[in-house]
Amino acid sequence: MASKRLGEILMEHGIITHQQLEEALAQQTSKGGLLGIILVEMGHLKPKALSDFLEAQRGL
Repeated sequence: MASKRLGEILMEHGIITHQQLEEALAQQTSKGGLLGIILVEMGHLKPKALSDFLEAQRGL
């Protein structure tokens, strides 16, 4: 069974919106980088929340 992607988990928990995810994915496509870091840099996600959700992602 495939684990969920970080963006999906963050949306399910109401941490980011679909639009914020789309903007971050567009930036990732154009400039590269890790989605979580991009979301933090865009101000949509706090570093602590990123850490917590990365742990949750590993546990799924």
